[in-house]
Amino acid sequence: MPAVSEPNLALVILRDGAEGETIPLKGGKFTFGRDPTHDLTLPDASVSRNHAELAISPVGVQLRDLGSRNGIRVNSVPRSQANLLPGDTFEIGVFTFRLKAGSAQRLRTLPQRPSQEVVIEQTVSRAFPLPELSHERQLSTIYHACFWLTESTDPELLTERLARLLCDATDAVEAQVFSADLTLRHRCGDANKPAMKIAAFLAEKFQSLPEAAIVSGKEIARHQRGVGQFHYLVGPVRRSSQAEGAVPFILLLRPEEWEPFTLEQRVLLQAVCQLWAREKVKIEATETLRRENQVLKAKTASPTLLGDSPALQRLRQQLNRAAATKATILLAGETGSGKEVVAQFIHESSPRAAKPFVKVNCAAIPDGLIESELFGHQKGAFTDAKDNRKGKFLQANGGTLFLDEIGEMPLSVQAKVLRALENGEIEPLGSEAVQKVDVRVIAATHRNLAEMVERKEFRQDLYFRLNVFNLGVPPLREHAEDIADLARHFLEAFCRENGLAELAIDPAALALLKKHQWPGNVRELRNVIQRCAIVATGPAVFEEDVKKAIGAPLYQH
Repeated sequence: MPAVSEPNLALVILRDGAEGETIPLKGGKFTFGRDPTHDLTLPDASVSRNHAELAISPVGVQLRDLGSRNGIRVNSVPRSQANLLPGDTFEIGVFTFRLKAGSAQRLRTLPQRPSQEVVIEQTVSRAFPLPELSHERQLSTIYHACFWLTESTDPELLTERLARLLCDATDAVEAQVFSADLTLRHRCGDANKPAMKIAAFLAEKFQSLPEAAIVSGKEIARHQRGVGQFHYLVGPVRRSSQAEGAVPFILLLRPEEWEPFTLEQRVLLQAVCQLWAREKVKIEATETLRRENQVLKAKTASPTLLGDSPALQRLRQQLNRAAATKATILLAGETGSGKEVVAQFIHESSPRAAKPFVKVNCAAIPDGLIESELFGHQKGAFTDAKDNRKGKFLQANGGTLFLDEIGEMPLSVQAKVLRALENGEIEPLGSEAVQKVDVRVIAATHRNLAEMVERKEFRQDLYFRLNVFNLGVPPLREHAEDIADLARHFLEAFCRENGLAELAIDPAALALLKKHQWPGNVRELRNVIQRCAIVATGPAVFEEDVKKAIGAPLYQH
């Protein structure tokens, strides 16, 4: 195996903006500090005894603070560590250095600088001055990026805005934003020209960069035909402390005949990417807390799947077994029997409980809109598509999607649902980009899907894919023992939500409730109890109230 050559790098000492002595760098560690044992001694009170170190290897140069009092600054920005490229400058106390290619004589100690007043822990006690930028639009770029990132902006709209902003700020002709799975999520450029498509190998290379970098098209031309026609500026949306892991990245392009991107533009892109990465962490943490709060509220407000009858106990055992798996579940049961409550119970009992639980009633959405509802659409995909819209599959990413009355889903949409179940892939209307999703699907129906398959009204392959774990939700008449608990729960909840005085249920009224056959199941029982609460004039719901509520016509004149 051939030996890896050492990098040919050097440090230039800057004095009042002018270049001074040059120090060669070899592979390994190079340390700075006030103590004379370091590779370079910096005799000034602003420098700690053990201040910083450079780690030089064939893959790059990393600067790291060693716990100093006053820290280090890279390209005028305070950092705890940074990956350096030739042209970058960094400050240690009152000393300023620039990394460059080349070699020179090694120095052991810098001459004593005139003493200067140094504020200890100045990173905490006072703000650092902003670096001077040569163009006002770069200051405007930072301002707009900070404003959008701190506002509650839709993620897709935020991506679109930042891509356009960075494209304009760096004089790029095209900006491409890739997701962590290397999917091209947004392109900003000339719509009349095809996008420059980056090969998967290069996308992985760009994604793995620790910081923003300027890439010459000639350097990567051997990996893909056509890429040599551009200069590239790449910015991974990665926090400085996030050393590994797949992250989104931004790719800015400029024609080869133009000037290459500048160091100043690289610093600007790195600053925006750092802000963006930190905001993503905050958004994800806030969203997780919001979902957990919703789950806790739902659990404390009303316990799901009430009842201790043998039928409910058997069902609860089956649901607990199913919840522990990732299997797709098909719920069968009469209308109003509580299939949605069962689906919610499965979700809250599963490892996905802290993630979204998204519900879709396939019977309530017009055929022409259900595809957009499930998979989303891009702006302009159809006449009324004025903005990008996330579909239910993407909203439920990481969690559970409940497809109620799936037997009413049009055949034209069933094929795309099957693809989402089989491959975890969706394609919004008007978009050519395939998006990956991780969704557990629970479907429900009151119809006989097997008979619908025979009549060619439901896809056979989708039926087999849904019918992995089939559960029957019993009608209320098969667990009438639970009517008393359910009735009391519905009554208490209705009175609490509507500011009514607490009501009891008279034993005779309960007996009448238990005798009824409940063709509308639990939904009918809830409606009857609510009607009883409205008409009750005493401290309890009595038998006469129940008779009136059960016999109430659908329409009263």
